[in-house]
Order: sequence, then structure tokens, then C-alpha cells
Amino acid sequence: MDRKSIHSSLDYVELREFFIEDRLEKYRLEAECNLGESGIRNFSLGELLRKINLSPKDLESISLADSANQGSIGLRREIASLYGNSISEENVLVTTGTSEALFLFFQIFVKKQARISLFTPAFQALYEVPQSVGAIIYPVDVVESQLDIDALWTHDPDLVIINHPHNPTGKSLSDSDWNRLEENIENHKAIVLFDEHYRFLDFHEDLTPTGADLGKNCFATGSITKCFGVVGLKIGWIVGEKSFIDKARSFKDYLTHTVNPISEFLCEQILIHRKKLIDPIKKSVLSNIEYFQKHLAKIPGVLDFQAPDGGLVGFIKLEPGIMSESYCDDLYKDTSVFLLPGANFEKEGYVRIGFGESEDRFRDGINRWIRWEKYFSR
Repeated sequence: MDRKSIHSSLDYVELREFFIEDRLEKYRLEAECNLGESGIRNFSLGELLRKINLSPKDLESISLADSANQGSIGLRREIASLYGNSISEENVLVTTGTSEALFLFFQIFVKKQARISLFTPAFQALYEVPQSVGAIIYPVDVVESQLDIDALWTHDPDLVIINHPHNPTGKSLSDSDWNRLEENIENHKAIVLFDEHYRFLDFHEDLTPTGADLGKNCFATGSITKCFGVVGLKIGWIVGEKSFIDKARSFKDYLTHTVNPISEFLCEQILIHRKKLIDPIKKSVLSNIEYFQKHLAKIPGVLDFQAPDGGLVGFIKLEPGIMSESYCDDLYKDTSVFLLPGANFEKEGYVRIGFGESEDRFRDGINRWIRWEKYFSR
């Protein structure tokens, strides 16, 4: 096939700028109080090693050769253990973050004119990448309502994307939602992708339920990076039927090929020690949520807020007339407190707050925000 015919056989729409990531890149490294992140405050390597009872010498024997393309069998077994008995290490592909996992999934399954439904607002990659290959997006807005499972199947979709706990609202599926979900999966042919980045941050159970084992057409992505404060390790995964995993593994050769062996080793150790690690993280996140709820009445610009059911982000409704980007820009300029504007989620009138900052920095940030509203805002 010549160059002309290759280009004419593709019908891509140019990806827009990544609104969320562009703003994070602009502010996250300099903010004194980072209340806009979607992960917990990251550990240093030394802190992490101490928490999982390792020393720097334990890293000396790690080979710097390429890891296995699918991921080491030890790491894949640890990941598989997070799911039901129908999931084995053969159903797991380790990727460079969940972004690569999502990109692989969309490139394999999404075709031009494919109908895709998902909860919105949403992480931009969940709809931007499918749109770029010609998919039709049917958003189900959940800001002012609960997660409406039935609405996802209204337009006879080819693909349903379920992000839970939901980013940016923090809403989670109830037991009745899961029952409706199972009925819809059984009665429809749509492929279902579960984006489960915050599974480790369930406030009542060890893990939030997963949709990975609800049927052959169900797939799930996950990661340890945000929940465990190790975003720089860039390890994610996707779980699904073996034929898909084999195809995605081959496609991955065009992208990163393999993950970093040091990151892979540390990720496996984190999963081995995950219960020990996650308990104090959950306590810190809940403490931050409680502190914000206790003081939000002192912030006149805030109209409404619903605490997250899981994960570590929430979506704050602003008073009418407040534009989220200018509000966040002014707050940062005057106080070095960083929040993420709802406009970056293509939902004006809101800001996203993250509860993963260290407790002292979080409280300092809320107190600065309160003082700013009192003396500087408007």
C-alpha cells in the first residue's frame, strides 16, 4: 500500500489540547498547597522503601534489561489477585500508566461512527481519543444526579465506559446500581470498559467492586500510582479476555513496548504490602474531607458540595456568575493554593478539589482559601 492510500484509509480527527493536564503541568510543581491533584502527595523513594521494608540494596540486583512485554509474571499475578477467580495473570497486560491502557483499548475496539456512552464530566482521554477516530459520544451528566446506569444504554451503544469511583465528582455505584448494571450487560451486546483507578480507596471495604468479571465483553483498567502516592512509577494495567490481551500486547510494541523494570519491581512490592500502605492513606483522605466539610461554610464562593463516596476528589459547585478559570487563577496568584477549574472538564461553574495532599498542607490551603475569600476575592 502506498503512502497516499495509507492516509486515505484513515479518518482521524486531530486531538485537542489536554485541558486538565496542561493546567496541572502549569501549576502543580510550584503550588505551595496543591488541592487540585487527583492523587495523594507522592512519596520519596526512601519513604516508600521504608514503608515496604526494603533498602536501596534491594534494588541493586534488578536487571536493566527490557521487562517482559506483557509484564512480569509476578506483578501480573498480584494484579490478578485483585479480581475474581475468572481472572488470571494471562488476562492482565501491564502498561505505562492507565493512559496507555486506554489508548490501546480504544485503538482496538473503537471504529468510525461507534456509539459510546459515558458519565460526564470525565477525564478527557476517555472521550477525546475515541472522538479522534470518529466515534459518536453520548454523555450522561452526573453532576446534579446520581450515576444513572440505565441512561448509559439509551442510545444502543457499542461501548459503555464506567469510571468509578467517578472523577471528578467522587460518586460511586450503589448495590442497586450494580444490579442494574448486571442486567444491562446481560441484555445488551455493548462492550463495557470499567476505569477503576480509585479502587483501592473504598471508604468501607478493602476494594470497591470491579466490573472486570461481569462478562466476556467487560474490561477494566487500573493503577497503583494515584492511590499510593507513586505517580512517577507510571505503572497501569488492563484486564480482559486473553484474545484481547494478546492483541493489545502486540499493539503495545508500537508504543512503549515494555515498562521500566525498577517501576515494575516496586509496583509488585506495593501490591504485596498494599493493605499496610493504604490504611493510613485512607485515614488521611477522610480527615481532609472532614476538615473541608467543617469549614466550607466560611468560603462564600462555594454554593454546594457533596463529599466523595470513594476515591479522593470532589466537584465543588460555585456561586452563580463565578467563572472557574479566573477564580482558580486569582486564588493561586494571591495564595499559592491550586484548584482545578471545572472548565478544564468542560463543565463551567465548578472546581475540582483533591483530598490527597498531606493533612498539614491541606489544612493550610483551606485556611488560605478562607482568608482570600474574606479579604481579596471580588
